Amino acid sequence: MKTTRPKNAILAALVGAMACTTAATFASETADEPWQFGVTVPLWAPQITGNVTTKGVQRDVDISFDQLKDHLDASLSLAMDIHKGKFGIYGDVGYMKFTGEPKGPRGGQGNFELKFLIADAGVSYLLVKTESEHRFLLAGTLGVRYWYVNLYLTARDPDGNILVNGSNSRDLLDPMVGLRGSQYVTRKLHLDLAGDVGGFGMTDNQADLDWSTTGVVTYDFVKWFSLSAGYKALAIDSSKGSGAHKNGLDLIFHGVLIAANFNF
Repeated sequence: MKTTRPKNAILAALVGAMACTTAATFASETADEPWQFGVTVPLWAPQITGNVTTKGVQRDVDISFDQLKDHLDASLSLAMDIHKGKFGIYGDVGYMKFTGEPKGPRGGQGNFELKFLIADAGVSYLLVKTESEHRFLLAGTLGVRYWYVNLYLTARDPDGNILVNGSNSRDLLDPMVGLRGSQYVTRKLHLDLAGDVGGFGMTDNQADLDWSTTGVVTYDFVKWFSLSAGYKALAIDSSKGSGAHKNGLDLIFHGVLIAANFNF
């Protein structure tokens, strides 16, 4: 079966949910303030670069966002955080579904359905906060990132005979450690940076390396609402086996990010 088109769409599923946590969020300024809640609704337009290895054969990957969105059927992502004093709890989840009808060998037809889920959860602690007009905040984060992908694929020859009919799924659970920082330019305008790294391949259900980085400019229109715009990259490097039995991927997802932030 010809694999170029379905593989591009399969890789597309590793994209949409990955941008749930967008801008850095921090604890309230004093311990005696009430608990505060934040909700972020992101919109990410990434592309994919890197390589994929299947049964020992490595193929380069370079897929634009325009190619990804052609196969997108459903997308949902949401991030939330709760914080008080220097301590915070965060979580985010994203889901995407892709479908397509790739051509099989000798003019045959096929179809695929791919579902993808990614979720982050963890805690944050405010490490640095300067008291000035152009204040600076820095927080450390510790958490986990969960990946899940499920693929159903069929292929038929020109006479309608089934050549491929099956499904496969994979999940990973990676420990993550990171930093989030905000530099205020004015009272309402600030630059937010966030990054984390994890995986480390300590078990079969962990990536060899898993990292993300985000940089956005945020404007606080009112106390409860702000908009962020910038760039996000997320990468995963995971492989199993060796030689002709090696399967894996080494991919970077990167693109423009816009997010609406609500605080209560």
